[in-house]
Amino acid sequence: MAEADHTTGGTSGHTTDHTFGHTFGPPTGQIPSQRRSWGLLGLIALSTPMALAVESGMRRLLMPPDFERVRAWLSPTLTPWAWATVPLTVAATGLGWWLVRVLARRELRVVRRGMTAEQARRKADFEALMLASSAPQVPAVAATMLFMLGASPTPVVVSMVLATLGVLSLGVWVGRREAAPD
Repeated sequence: MAEADHTTGGTSGHTTDHTFGHTFGPPTGQIPSQRRSWGLLGLIALSTPMALAVESGMRRLLMPPDFERVRAWLSPTLTPWAWATVPLTVAATGLGWWLVRVLARRELRVVRRGMTAEQARRKADFEALMLASSAPQVPAVAATMLFMLGASPTPVVVSMVLATLGVLSLGVWVGRREAAPD
């Protein structure tokens, strides 16, 4: 059974065995270490290129040989759309920077019992970063789908690189913000 979280009206996400009083899951208010945060951010940044690799492998294994002719036929139509994802990825990175600030401010408004102001700020920054880091990836995922259907790989790779750099730039920005004195 999940414990009630009276500050937000939800549950804390971890369970308690009331028979023995053990709590399972991370303690409330736990903030990942900086090394763990960078590891998570790295996985997030590489998730879109990994999806492209998995898609390519699955397509080669599961699709009939005729599918490659269909992709070649669709390529001239879909490649301009794939190139359109490149500036969209840059714009989505800017949106991600804006989202980090907005989401962190919103998180800071939530009263967190048992946390210092610094812990609450670090937690808010971390949670905002995890949510906002998906913004640069949305156009790159669209580019992956276009590649699956036949778009040229060049704009897709450019979009992937920009999305990865966009996610990492969000992490660097939040990291510098955490390091800066208030």
